[in-house]
Amino acid sequence: FVELLVDLESQLATRRYVNLLLIDHQVLELCEASAWHGQQDDMAGTFRSLVALLRERLHFQVSDVSGLALTEAEAKDRHYARVTALQATAFCEFPAQLEALALASVASLASEEALARHLAPLDDAALRRLAACVGIRTRSILPPPATLGSVCGGDGLHTRAFTLRAFGERYAAESEKEGEADSASAYPTEKHVFPAQEQAAQAATCAMAALGYAVLAVPKLGLQFLTLRDYLARSFALLRLESAHDMRESIADAVRRLQPQVGGGFGGWARMALPVQALAMVDVQPPRLGERAPARVRADLSVDLAGYAESVRAEWDAEARPRAVLILAGVVPGGAVRCVRGCEVERRLDDTSNSPVLRLRVLLDAQQFHADATASADDVYAALNVVVRRRPQESSLLAVLGAVRALIAAPEPALLPAWLAPTFLGYAAAHAQPSAAPAGRVYFGDTFVSADHVREVIAGATFDTPFAKPCVVEFCSGGDGVRVVPHPSADMGPPVMIRENAVRFTAAQVAAIGAAAGEGLTLVVGPPGTGKTDVAVQIISNLYHAHPRQTILLLTHSNQALNQLFEKIIAVDIEPRHLLRLGHGEEDLDASERYSKAGRVESFLDRRRELLALVQRLAASLDVPGDFGYTCDTARLFFVAHVRVRWDPYLRRITTPPQPGGVPPVKASDMVADFPFSKFFADEQQQQHGNPVDRLLPKEGDDLPTAVCAAESCFRYIESIFDELADIQPFELLRTNTDRSNYLLTNQARIVAMTCTHAAMKRSELIKLGFRYDSVVMEESAQMLDIESFIPLTLQRSSHQLKRLVMIGDHNQLPPVVKHPDLRSFANLEQSLFTRLVRLGVPYVELNKQARARPEIADLYRFRYRGLGDLSNDSLQSMFAQKRNPGFQHTFQFIDTSPGAGAGGGGGEESEPSRYFYQNLAEAEYIVALYQYMRLLGYPADRIALLTTYNGQLALIRDVLDRRCKYLPFLGLPRSVATVDQYQGQQSDFVLLSLVRTRGVGHLRDLRRLTVALSRSRLGLYVFGCKSLFESCYELQTAMAGLLANGHRLVICPEERFAQEEGEKNPVMRVVEGVEDLGQLVYEMIEAHLPDVDDDE
Repeated sequence: FVELLVDLESQLATRRYVNLLLIDHQVLELCEASAWHGQQDDMAGTFRSLVALLRERLHFQVSDVSGLALTEAEAKDRHYARVTALQATAFCEFPAQLEALALASVASLASEEALARHLAPLDDAALRRLAACVGIRTRSILPPPATLGSVCGGDGLHTRAFTLRAFGERYAAESEKEGEADSASAYPTEKHVFPAQEQAAQAATCAMAALGYAVLAVPKLGLQFLTLRDYLARSFALLRLESAHDMRESIADAVRRLQPQVGGGFGGWARMALPVQALAMVDVQPPRLGERAPARVRADLSVDLAGYAESVRAEWDAEARPRAVLILAGVVPGGAVRCVRGCEVERRLDDTSNSPVLRLRVLLDAQQFHADATASADDVYAALNVVVRRRPQESSLLAVLGAVRALIAAPEPALLPAWLAPTFLGYAAAHAQPSAAPAGRVYFGDTFVSADHVREVIAGATFDTPFAKPCVVEFCSGGDGVRVVPHPSADMGPPVMIRENAVRFTAAQVAAIGAAAGEGLTLVVGPPGTGKTDVAVQIISNLYHAHPRQTILLLTHSNQALNQLFEKIIAVDIEPRHLLRLGHGEEDLDASERYSKAGRVESFLDRRRELLALVQRLAASLDVPGDFGYTCDTARLFFVAHVRVRWDPYLRRITTPPQPGGVPPVKASDMVADFPFSKFFADEQQQQHGNPVDRLLPKEGDDLPTAVCAAESCFRYIESIFDELADIQPFELLRTNTDRSNYLLTNQARIVAMTCTHAAMKRSELIKLGFRYDSVVMEESAQMLDIESFIPLTLQRSSHQLKRLVMIGDHNQLPPVVKHPDLRSFANLEQSLFTRLVRLGVPYVELNKQARARPEIADLYRFRYRGLGDLSNDSLQSMFAQKRNPGFQHTFQFIDTSPGAGAGGGGGEESEPSRYFYQNLAEAEYIVALYQYMRLLGYPADRIALLTTYNGQLALIRDVLDRRCKYLPFLGLPRSVATVDQYQGQQSDFVLLSLVRTRGVGHLRDLRRLTVALSRSRLGLYVFGCKSLFESCYELQTAMAGLLANGHRLVICPEERFAQEEGEKNPVMRVVEGVEDLGQLVYEMIEAHLPDVDDDE
């Protein structure tokens, strides 16, 4: 019941009605007065935590009328008004007894104890009378439950103590509960990592399981939030619990391996943890104005690596770098963890020589240090004797926690623009209309490949002029028609290779691209294989060309997805100097140039040398002596003194209309002869290795307008050289790479790409630099935590700069990864912002043509989407022309491996060597045997992926592959061996999938995971699992019915080969009875194959 009240108070629509009722009926006071609240059992602990959560919701600083967040001043005014009204009533009714209360300052009445002291002169009757005057209930409408009456001493429910508590709840100062996150540590402490109440909560959950519903005293992430501070406070609390859950296993494993000794010291060793040699505080800076915690706390940490293997020392040297997160733990003899603190590496103090001692300067959390100094008499930091390192990918949540804490301290109006904030909180429609045709002019650039393409995807499109790229589509108001007109573009000189779009976008894709062109929020739902990445690239390209002065921020959840998207952006018509890729993973980018900060700075300096050489050649062509290609400044002076003075008179002469009796009109032949830069372009033609540069020069046979246009085009090219040098000049003036990199980020880069984790890590730095952006494009947005999607929207000082937000994802595939099972299911932490907006009813565009898989494979997951069809074009028809996969009777099949179904080997039973580490040896052998069979038929290894649903099975499959395939060159290892979760966003021609479980369905019951599993293959899908188990699962019945359409026994055609263009019409088929049957066949094929293998091979 208390949980229901918390939920009702957490949403503005219900809070407006419930809040006054709960206050009037004194629900909070009744809960605190109950016998259950005072007990010490596990259920009582959960109940007390829920009551504390209810108090926080009741006193949350938000207006129940307007729904707006209250500022600190408004909250104080509301509190002062209540207290002064109480003082006025007290002075009127009891001037003698309550004179001190009436004359007291409001601040002196801030606590419940102070109010009780001032009300002490009143007897019980007078106290009830005062309560009635101010609207505090002194009798219950309904008879109180027996559990409540017993705590009141048998004198009824509304005793004097109860009434005083009611006064305290009504008039004590509102403690801004969400402000606790502002002063809380960004690193989980022992209270979060090893909480005493965790076992109690688990016991309470088990006790409530009989009711069919578990209750946890944690905030939830719903569809709506009271304010942005409410959203941030809930996210902070849940993320800290998730981070603590992730950290608990690391610390427990390290302590177990280190083996703390009773007499002190450690008897074991761990790769990820070391005993602390020394930890000394070296710098505690005074608090900033208006704050209590120190501005910064530094400490020197020393650990001894002597006696450790070289590989361990190398790992610590590599990962203990600046900004790395370390966990400090105080471990007592016996293995109990007394305290846990976090720190961040600022720099190394050692000289990285051969000394075995690693010395680090670390930054401790200032808020936690202040809390430790004021609340504890013991020196917590002296007890820290173990340091645990965490891999960078494991510390991402800590970076997000730090960013959330900084956001809570920021002024609320500055966090989101006005057009987005109401939609984000769940109370208004979005400022985008993706479900309807846009209005006005929309820049489509090179989205369309031809005029027929335009007519195909835009109904009623008309052309006033012949179709040309780039183009603009004018949507007439009132549905009067659609006009397609070319977008004017200046010829900038010598031709370059313009990389035009060659993708023939579908109508839904064009609708998504058009919706993203406007300002506001755009959601694009992309089922598997529908071209989400191509749509994202085209959106970015169009925004880049349509708004030359705007910056685009590109975000993904993973480095792999970011690199895939960035590689496609490089291939379109976008200047490389405007691209920047931040964060780790840039080294894996498949590109000829470097797009990191350092790489872009080097490219600018290289480009500077090239342009200055052009300037020097231009000076030589004009017979102007001097070294004008020395610096950007000398080049600028040369342009003003020598280029412009030649061009301006020439331009006036060729463009001035003839006057009667004046100078005769210029002839085209004279204009060509007098063109001042003919020699430069002739030389430039030689430098361009024969490119047709001379097409731009005025020609003898041209008419006058054509010649004038050619001359102006040539000068624009020359002018662009000096304009680009002007952009590069700051890199010449700035001397440090840091200054150059920062200038590049804030002034030159127009498309900045990073992961959402990197955005959280660098938020404070980006704001200090003055980073600005106008558009945000999020790919993989359904895989980001809600808060991970929010933080990148706050990377600039002014929220008014943000004009559009484009989110692309698929909420029907896997959600964000949350390891804590209770936070995933109960608190809804796995909900992404993209999913929440879709559930709120924000309009979205759903792509409806898939081009990844064969139609019969797509039918397996088609039921999950609205009208998902198949794209039909020549390339796909040729790819899917082969009706069968060589060597197989069916393009997809479910192969039953259940015990007693002929699986052989271990009987197909699942095993669990450790918790959640599920394995199935029979399936692992079966799936590897099928892989061997495919390789022996000639299938390329790089077109096959082996997937499974559990990490335990993944390890087992890799082990079997190493033993059976790795040492045979004609077999080798497949392209990918991964879990379904890891393989989201990727694809392979042929997928072999192991479902593992035989006793319980497990997490495959989540249809989103099944959708990902079935949609990874393009040409062939072969699923191994327990038929009786998965067929009986209600959630999987539709998909299983499709999988079982081809039977549950593997049917192969061993006489065929992969190189055949088409399988035989009547092939020799063989039904495989199980893993032993297939293994025997593979053995025979290998024996037959070995004589054909060269001795060297």
